[in-house]
Amino acid sequence: MTSFKSMLSYQYRKKTHAKYDLKKQISTLSHGKLSEMVPPESLAKKYSVQTYSKNGRPIYHIGGPESERRPRILYFHGGAFLTGLTKKHWGFAEALLEGTGCSMVIPDYPLVPEHTCRKISSFCMELYEAMLPHCPGGIILMGDSAGAALAMITAQQAVQRKLPLPHRLLLLSPLLDATKNNPVKNVLAPRDPVLEPEGCQEAALLYAGSEPLDSPLVSPIFGSMKGLPKVFAWTGTNDMLYADTLLLREALHQAKTPYHIYTYPDMVHDWMFDGFRESRHAIRQILQAVNAGLTL
Repeated sequence: MTSFKSMLSYQYRKKTHAKYDLKKQISTLSHGKLSEMVPPESLAKKYSVQTYSKNGRPIYHIGGPESERRPRILYFHGGAFLTGLTKKHWGFAEALLEGTGCSMVIPDYPLVPEHTCRKISSFCMELYEAMLPHCPGGIILMGDSAGAALAMITAQQAVQRKLPLPHRLLLLSPLLDATKNNPVKNVLAPRDPVLEPEGCQEAALLYAGSEPLDSPLVSPIFGSMKGLPKVFAWTGTNDMLYADTLLLREALHQAKTPYHIYTYPDMVHDWMFDGFRESRHAIRQILQAVNAGLTL
């Protein structure tokens, strides 16, 4: 049964039309803007926080020395490729650090409009390659929304280049199909209180640049799913991007790639960050997926 708190939040968002206004966000973009949110003091008090720079963008490595025996989580944040890290992302990162014993690498990757899919995906892939020699415990790829797209693209490119693969791939409310060709999205859009189709499409076009929207660098659902590590995905049925996860399920099945998809009735985009009962339940599942088969 859907929790009372999440039902109230859904009804409030619907009544107030409190969708994430991507069109307004696009109109006020400043080139090369960095995230306003840096790691909070609560993380710095508990963990070592090291900041590196790649192409002028900060990369945060968070964790203690004991975590070096564990896989390292490479996390790509969401934000429609338009916005950087938020308070919710850091809160989620703290839950991952506490619940897994892993360290995390969290890049503030390049954003549109200054950069497009080729530069952004190359940044992520180069970071993954650079991490490989320094991660004896391996790497777990994870991301939410647009960051989940980057995680999938990075994993697909690792397969293509015959690089060591991540242990597993975790996708939260993933954006996987930037085209307008899925009629299921038209059905879901009216009940989605968070995402707005026109703004999402404008953001996708900015991200794509000169690439077609069905390029695997833009819409990884059109890339190969063969050879990937086990894929875990979390989706809510009141999220317009639930349609993408339905396509993902079929693509993974056809490719015979192992997967586990968790579907939450009535949940919205990125609900696992919202503090609901369902959010806590999803986070427990995410921690279990990271810890599966590993020694704490």
